[in-house]
Amino acid sequence: MEDDSSLVRRTVEGDSAAFGLLYDRYAPIVRALAYDVTHDMNLAQDLAQDVFLRAYGKLSTVRNGERFGPWLIAVARHCVQEWRRSRLRDRHRFSAEPMEVISDPENRAEESVTALRLAIAQLPERERLALHLHYLQEQPIAVAQRVLGLSYSAFYKILARARERLARILSNEQEAIP
Repeated sequence: MEDDSSLVRRTVEGDSAAFGLLYDRYAPIVRALAYDVTHDMNLAQDLAQDVFLRAYGKLSTVRNGERFGPWLIAVARHCVQEWRRSRLRDRHRFSAEPMEVISDPENRAEESVTALRLAIAQLPERERLALHLHYLQEQPIAVAQRVLGLSYSAFYKILARARERLARILSNEQEAIP
C-alpha cells in the first residue's frame, strides 16, 4: 500500500487517481465525523464531499505528506463547525416531530444501533474518532494512531477511555428505561 506522502506528491503533480486513493482511504472517517454532528447520513456525505473538494484545492499547502490524515481531519472539523454555525444562523429551520415507533422484535436491533450511535455522539471528538477508526472501520492501530496524530500509548489510552465512557453511557440509558 502506497503511503500518504507519495500519494499527496503524485496528486500535486497532477495524478488525480492518487487523490482517489486518498479519498478511498479517508472518506469513511470524514463521513463518520460529519455524521456524529449532523445525525443525517445524506448531509454527512455532502459535508464529506465538501471536505475533499477543499482538501484537493489546498493540497499543495501540505508540507509533510505523512501528516495528510491529521490535516484532513482538521479540514473536516472546520467544515463541520461552519455547517453548525450556519445552521444556528438559519432562522427558517423546521423542527421535525419525532415519529412514534412501536417497539417490536424487528425494531429492537435498529433501536440498539441508534442508541449506540447516540451514545458514541456523546463522547469527546478524539474518543469518537478512535472508536470509528479502530472498531467501525477496522483500521489497524498503526493507521488509526497516525491518522489522529497520536503515539501508540496515547491512542490506546484514548481508546480505553472511550470504551469505559461508552459503557457508562449505555448502562445509564439502560437504567433510565422503565
